[in-house]
Amino acid sequence: MSDNTFIKELEFVQLLCNPDYLKWLFEQGYFENKSFKDLIKHLQYWKEDKYKIYLTYPYCLNILDILNKEDVIQTLKDESFYVRIAQEQFLLWKSRRDD
Repeated sequence: MSDNTFIKELEFVQLLCNPDYLKWLFEQGYFENKSFKDLIKHLQYWKEDKYKIYLTYPYCLNILDILNKEDVIQTLKDESFYVRIAQEQFLLWKSRRDD
């Protein structure tokens, strides 16, 4: 993998935990596009120890799991999903600051 690909995929996988960006991707129909779904599957390699050490926002791996489920469209249709992501991230951020 080239350095450029590594950096782009590192940035993209972490953007997936941004609820506004995730919602935008859904509204634009990306999750109905086979090439995009293949990319999401491909990004599973970030769960390997040798890659996840580079993640600043490891919560993105939880989102990646959700995005790889068969019922992802139903999940993304639910507005409360985005609210929950934002709340969970806030609590993670807060607990980091409190440590």
